[in-house]
Amino acid sequence: MFIADGHCDTLYEIGICHTAPEKCVVTRERLKAGGVGIQTFALFAGIHGTQGTPYQDGLDMIAAIPKTGVEMLNGDLPENPPETPKGIISCEGGEMFEGSMNRFYEFMEKVRLRMVALTWNFENEIGYPAVGGENKGLKPFGFELVRAMDAAGVRADVSHLNERGFWDLMEKAELPPIASHSDCRWLCDVPRNLTKEQVRAIIDRKGFIGINFFAKFLRADGVATMDDVVRHIDAICEMGGEHVLGFGSDFDGISVWPEGLGNPADFPNVLEALRRRGYPEQTLRDIAGLNMWRVLKEGEKK
Repeated sequence: MFIADGHCDTLYEIGICHTAPEKCVVTRERLKAGGVGIQTFALFAGIHGTQGTPYQDGLDMIAAIPKTGVEMLNGDLPENPPETPKGIISCEGGEMFEGSMNRFYEFMEKVRLRMVALTWNFENEIGYPAVGGENKGLKPFGFELVRAMDAAGVRADVSHLNERGFWDLMEKAELPPIASHSDCRWLCDVPRNLTKEQVRAIIDRKGFIGINFFAKFLRADGVATMDDVVRHIDAICEMGGEHVLGFGSDFDGISVWPEGLGNPADFPNVLEALRRRGYPEQTLRDIAGLNMWRVLKEGEKK
């Protein structure tokens, strides 16, 4: 079964933290063992926001790509989902562009970005993060960037964006926005999770939601099991979201995860848990990877 993952921070670990590739959670061997055909590798803007060196860090992470041992798909995607591990590139934290459209196009030329999380946990030139609680929308550069992303087939990723910015995107973005690695806020009340209204909006626009495996986003006490992952999947499917749902593991970016779900080789464990819940095989295939594949292929039609 084809499996796709919407987010990992492996390039930051290798390129910025200088972790040996074989010491990372995401390795080619584990991707292959888990049946992962598409792994999204994020260029993470870093923990210092605009006060750090996000642009240079981005370049350093790009330079580290060969160390992953995973072939990156920088051109158009193949006709059918790949049967062996391939990678695509996203950006997590738009401060990497330093308020410059030229920076955005530079990254597009170096590595074909498929999605851009407009913020991480800091205000930047684009907008405001979910963790800050600001009730402010996208900034002028944010709207300009979103127009350029629409034209280039790049999805706006709302996983770290505040609610006012989310609704700006829903109103202005031509391509349906996605949440590459977020869970349900009504099941675990943290700012990084999505409200029911946000989930409904993504379903209505046929976007994508990748379930995050971070235990602290799955349960309030931060001690999660596979049942908690299934609980969040159930909640979105009960809203009719089985066609927008997938995985956004956040591997190499999280410190605690559910037992039995600690690396990419464990993806089949989630599918088996859903199978025991009575999920039809076609729905399992959709959640495993075909929903994310649809979103990626639709972006190429621009």
